[in-house]
Amino acid sequence: MTKGKLCILLFFSILIACEPVGNSMDGEKTSTDRLPSQESWNTMIRINSVGKENVQARAAYSAHYDDPREILFIGDVQLDFFNEEGKHSSTMSADTGRIDDKRHLFTATGSVFVVSDSGMTLATSILYWNESKEAIFTDQPIVLTTESDTLFGIGFESNSNLTNWTITQPTGVTYREIDDE
Repeated sequence: MTKGKLCILLFFSILIACEPVGNSMDGEKTSTDRLPSQESWNTMIRINSVGKENVQARAAYSAHYDDPREILFIGDVQLDFFNEEGKHSSTMSADTGRIDDKRHLFTATGSVFVVSDSGMTLATSILYWNESKEAIFTDQPIVLTTESDTLFGIGFESNSNLTNWTITQPTGVTYREIDDE
């Protein structure tokens, strides 16, 4: 067999053995097969409501999807929160994030941290931000570090600047001296 015929035979063998891009083995599309309507690198999105800026979302990469309407953020995800006066109040960082446009819900996953401008820090693996309520919450284990304590628990809810918070199931023990004066 000549080299030319061998190359053509090899080419067609590879072509026939390959499955078309985007098709799965059972002929159905999986959720990872859908294509974004928009892609961005080094993204910054501003979320405004009631005439003021609430949040700035940033990420190394974002993908916008139409069905369902959502935005996925991957790599160096950061949300900057602003208070009622429009001043910066806290920053959330995460490995990945997702905006569900229908429910107005941001989901942060991975190593999630919220650091308030007053110095409090929240750490967890999954955290949600509800745009309508302007609240953050989780049902996962958390560590909350304040100026004087490190608190542990499962479940957490707060405003985005960490000034009004609740730990659903606190755990651990703290020892303090009480001044009787």
